Amino acid sequence: MPPLSILLVEDDDIDAMKLSRAISKAQVEIGEIRICKYAEEAIQMLDIWTPGCIFLDYQLPKTNGLELLKTVKERAPHLPVIVLTSHGDERLAVEMMKAGALDYFPKSEVTAEKLTKAFHTMSQMLEMEKGREVAEHELAEKEEFINKVALLSPNIIYVIDIEKWTNIFHNKQIWKILGYSECEVETDTRKGLARIINEQDQHTFRAHYDHMRYRVKDAEVVEKEFRLKHKDGSEVWIITREVPFKRNARGRVQEVLGTAIDITSRKIVERELIQAKKDAEEATRIKSDFLSTMSHEIRTPMNAIIGFTDLLLSSGFTGQEQEHLKTIKYSADNLLVILNDILDFSKIEAGKFGLENFEFDLREKLGYLMKTFEIRAKEKSIDFTFDCSSEVPQIVMGDPYRLNQIMVNLIGNAIKFTEEGGFVKVGVQLAQDHGDNIDLKIAVSDSGIGVSEDKLNIIFDSFSQAHNNNAERNFGGTGLGLSITRKITELMKGSISASSKLGEGSTFTVVLNFGKGSTSYEEEKTDAPATLSLKGFRILAAEDILANQILLKHLLNKWEAEFVICNNGKEVLHVLETSDFDLILMDIQMPVMDGITAMKKIQSSYPRHRNVPAIALTADTFAEKTPEIAACNFSGFVTKPFKAEELIRVISQHLKLKTHPTPAALS
Repeated sequence: MPPLSILLVEDDDIDAMKLSRAISKAQVEIGEIRICKYAEEAIQMLDIWTPGCIFLDYQLPKTNGLELLKTVKERAPHLPVIVLTSHGDERLAVEMMKAGALDYFPKSEVTAEKLTKAFHTMSQMLEMEKGREVAEHELAEKEEFINKVALLSPNIIYVIDIEKWTNIFHNKQIWKILGYSECEVETDTRKGLARIINEQDQHTFRAHYDHMRYRVKDAEVVEKEFRLKHKDGSEVWIITREVPFKRNARGRVQEVLGTAIDITSRKIVERELIQAKKDAEEATRIKSDFLSTMSHEIRTPMNAIIGFTDLLLSSGFTGQEQEHLKTIKYSADNLLVILNDILDFSKIEAGKFGLENFEFDLREKLGYLMKTFEIRAKEKSIDFTFDCSSEVPQIVMGDPYRLNQIMVNLIGNAIKFTEEGGFVKVGVQLAQDHGDNIDLKIAVSDSGIGVSEDKLNIIFDSFSQAHNNNAERNFGGTGLGLSITRKITELMKGSISASSKLGEGSTFTVVLNFGKGSTSYEEEKTDAPATLSLKGFRILAAEDILANQILLKHLLNKWEAEFVICNNGKEVLHVLETSDFDLILMDIQMPVMDGITAMKKIQSSYPRHRNVPAIALTADTFAEKTPEIAACNFSGFVTKPFKAEELIRVISQHLKLKTHPTPAALS
């Protein structure tokens, strides 16, 4: 053991000198001894120096030793503290020991022998920290020390005879926990013990001690939780740790040594946490159900609004009617953006936001996107420029839809927050070539209203908007666009950053990783038919909304398909009994019989149609990830409101489509 350093907190110089002399005579190698007269001085000393132990006078100027002891224990829980006092007050000793004091000495009884014993105790406590079992074994050999600790311990310590059911030793803490005085309950008999055991745990209690008596090996520690009965009738939980202490002549455990602590508060917290978890899960379920329902209820009519608006826009209207239709289309698209923002955010939160990974023509995708924004920029007389470095590959592998979503958010914001006559620049560069994959750097700069420095750190937070004054609220939005953009970027293992000055514009920079595409992609793309037709194919469609039925009829007629449209799943099954089809379009939510039930019946009872491709039509964006729907083995999903080209794209994945003689097939 290294030399022991000591901090003595004592305001009486004579007492300090006496103690120093006694310490020097102790049979322990002593290092540095420092003396403080006041509690504040001692605390300051502990800030710069850590002694091996502290001798603390209970009576100090301005404060008492108990308060100082509590402060010391908060800072250094394992630092040994020995309390000194001129009073032989047993209550005081108990309070100090409860607060964490190692020992308690009246000053008049301090001797080198006692100090030697105390210093040895400190050494044993350090060993106890290194190995609990070793420490317990060493403490068990010191009966006097164990008795002292047991009597002053706030925990229950006991030895019971489980053969005769007598109480050999206990430290009386159980009465404090249960609210009884010592003479109110007799525990020296089985009947007495039974009175304080909760009725629901009586069988557990008996089974536990049968196990202890016949099956537990020496030194084997057994933990068990029991409920006791408080005097006021309430429930008290304890956890016991017991070992065989003595065996009878037949080798069965006769006496058990145990400790127990009150865990009622922990149990209450556990129950509250379990209930909170259930409440949170229920809230999540309700939220998911609500979003699914609202998604369906909003998207279903929007499917007809957007679909028929697109049809009317391609029907030759001009003048004011054309402008009215464009206004309807613009408003519907804006509403869909807001709805998608909320649903995408919920998907990300629920861990149901998936990523695709396939080859695509990066320059082609970006080109289409830029043409879309050129129109919006031209309407505001904004100088819109796009530059894609020649080093950027033509074909890459990744998720073009999420890339499109990121760029739509960033470019859309740039145009929205840029006044007429300003500029928006989009640049795509090769940040790094890793061999099989590349890092692309996409920068979107504008001369718009900008963001103040104090708001830059919150613009990616959910539901936050950098501009909240009345003038700037005109820009609108959910406050989710940038948050979703960041989350998508992170899901794609990329990064996003922003730099801006208020009134001078902003630059948002995204770095994303993509795989390199194969040379065969261009050949496959060249070989693909220019136009598609459903001529010669029979389509069975299930849709309960009349407006959507009319839209499907128009599209399927335009694509030259033979088709039957049903109002619900029951009608689908009736039609399948007598007819064959090449593909099924199945709405999920329908009256009489929904799409899920219909699909299950087709797979179980209609073997002839079991392998017919079935595409789910759903207004619920969470549908694809729902276990019940996933079990239906749909071939694909189309989310309402859908565009004609999206529907034909999914259909084409499951049918070998024929070349159409006119380019109107997808219009």
